[in-house]
Amino acid sequence: MKSTASISTANPNYQVDSLNESFRGLEPVFGLQRLFNTFAVEDIMVTTSFGTKSIYLLYLLQQVAPGHPVYFIDTGFHFPETLTYRDSLIRRLGLNIVTINPHPEEHALTKEESWWIEHPKMCCSINKIAPLQPYIEKHKVWVSSLMAYQNEYRANLHLFEQQGDILKFHPLLEVSEESFNKNLDELDLPIHPLFYLGYESIGCMHCTQPGKGREGRWAGKTKTECGLHLKYFTKHEHA
Repeated sequence: MKSTASISTANPNYQVDSLNESFRGLEPVFGLQRLFNTFAVEDIMVTTSFGTKSIYLLYLLQQVAPGHPVYFIDTGFHFPETLTYRDSLIRRLGLNIVTINPHPEEHALTKEESWWIEHPKMCCSINKIAPLQPYIEKHKVWVSSLMAYQNEYRANLHLFEQQGDILKFHPLLEVSEESFNKNLDELDLPIHPLFYLGYESIGCMHCTQPGKGREGRWAGKTKTECGLHLKYFTKHEHA
């Protein structure tokens, strides 16, 4: 039976404040354990991009809740190396991956007209945000591997954030870059092959180039996030 003593459905703000206080300072693995002891398993959604920072959360999830579904959005624009890396991690960690695809006709339009050049926000909306929306509506908590050191936006996040009707949980938020790299080394976890070619953050092929941190994402544009981890769902929940 799950413990829900700290959960207040009547006051979401109190819920978030209470959860942040309860989880603050926990090592990521213990944060995940507490999450699965607080919420029903079927209410917890985990996503991954199989980028350079994905493997640590996937490894920890398998220690806490082996076989729990992990959602992967196949935008149709991933590097071949990302898909190969995905397949290798599925075999190594025994991951239960659920692949989500964009609407075929809408995706084809973004491809034919190269929307990533002039309309990168709409391209992300069609190929990432819209396909995930039905799954968000079926869950109460969304777990992602964002870390505060990655950029200014993420540095201002809390462990728990209310995003529309879903609660975001960032178990790795307080992990430093040094600690993250040390953990990967100690656990001998495989790194995305493009990392060795200078790609420190990896998304779709057209919008990713080599760069330190997230500097290689949407280079030359004001865009710094795909939109999944912004307030998109809050802004559009009543649209």
